[in-house]
Amino acid sequence: MEILLTDIFKTNWYPMLTGFLGLALFFAMMGLRDLRDQLLEGFLFLALSVFFFSSHLYLLLEMSAQSSFGSLASELTLWIWLALIFAPALIVLFILLGIFSLLSQGFHAGLVKLFFGLTLLCYLFMVGSHWPADCKGIMAMIYGGVWFNLELRTT
Repeated sequence: MEILLTDIFKTNWYPMLTGFLGLALFFAMMGLRDLRDQLLEGFLFLALSVFFFSSHLYLLLEMSAQSSFGSLASELTLWIWLALIFAPALIVLFILLGIFSLLSQGFHAGLVKLFFGLTLLCYLFMVGSHWPADCKGIMAMIYGGVWFNLELRTT
């Protein structure tokens, strides 16, 4: 089942789902970095990550069946979730953190993050709806691993 762009923005479900997941990933990474450096603020960031991920799950489970996205949620599998919700959150994180790194930390780290975010966006755009969801989900999982590895190495 393919959803159209007009269906996505007709209700606020999709941006909220992607935003909650993006915030959960961001705070999870902050928590892991702080715990790696033996800072106790990492537990606060991990608690925020759990809060945003549980908000994401609650919103995902409580979507109304009347919207076209709600009918998709009833057929949601891991691969569709990775391709439709996880990948856009990851793309936004790559691009925003890349811009922040360009402005504050250094040119090389920011450019690498921007490159990975834009390549995932281009890959998903190129494969389109013709490829199965598991292939797009595997690409999102690989880029998720790259993001965690990249963020843990650069700081």
